[in-house]
Amino acid sequence: MSNPFDILVYLDENLVKNLSSLVLTGYIETITLTQAFDKTLQAGMKEGDRLENSSQGSISKSEREGFKDENKLDACNNFEHHHLDKDIDARQCIREERKIQTTYTTFVLNGSLMDHLNQKKELLHKDVTDIENDNIFTGDLIEVEGTITNSSILCYIDCLINLIDIFGADYLNTLLKGKETKMNFTMFQKMLTHLNSLLTCNNTQDLIMKVGNGKAILTINKDNFMNSQCNVFDKINCHCKVIGKVIKTCTQEEDSISLLRKTGQENFYEKFFEKAKPLLDCLEENDFFVPECPDLRVNECAIQLMPINIYM
Repeated sequence: MSNPFDILVYLDENLVKNLSSLVLTGYIETITLTQAFDKTLQAGMKEGDRLENSSQGSISKSEREGFKDENKLDACNNFEHHHLDKDIDARQCIREERKIQTTYTTFVLNGSLMDHLNQKKELLHKDVTDIENDNIFTGDLIEVEGTITNSSILCYIDCLINLIDIFGADYLNTLLKGKETKMNFTMFQKMLTHLNSLLTCNNTQDLIMKVGNGKAILTINKDNFMNSQCNVFDKINCHCKVIGKVIKTCTQEEDSISLLRKTGQENFYEKFFEKAKPLLDCLEENDFFVPECPDLRVNECAIQLMPINIYM
């Protein structure tokens, strides 16, 4: 039974969305309510008076032989004008818009997806005996519990590069006098640096989780951890639960999972480490501490997982 207090520490958002589009409704819905109120009140008044007064007078005389005319004209015009204009205007507009959508966060999608997979019994709950008895198959969606270990090829390579940087390749090369090796520490360091860049490409790496006597190789992307300010190995030796898709199993004797598979030339780099053993032996002979090399291949009781969720 799932523990309601499991803490989600890793979530692959792309995998959750991809799987949700296949098994869930696939729609995105948001509820948005918008109201706009527009009120206008306008009033005005105009008042004015106008008074006009005009007068006109004229006299005209005309004389003709035997006649005498005289005309007189007086005119007076008075105008008085008064006007009063009043107006009032009031308007109110209420506009309401309602748009229904619902946007699901990745966490809601993840919860819905896990509920669906459990209800449909498509998420298989596996334990130690399933790995030890090869009862897990490629393509399965499984839930498995185990303990994250500190075994890491990247940490091993990084430690070797740092060791050579501190003491200097030139100085370490002087320790190889009389040794039968065609490789020196300068070459070794350059190859390690290139190998490190290949294994860290796209920010992905392998975590090794111990499940009883078996192992689960978790191919994780560091960007998918919930807290970007923590180190991947802060959770070392802690019990955790992983939900993911099985990519590979070691059910056959010839099956194996290489920690160098990301290079595309795992056999070449495995031989490279074999050829570099005299260099590491030389360091130990001169009282240098040398990191322990993890198993470059896992041959039995092992699965490779692409994690969707990791809980603690």
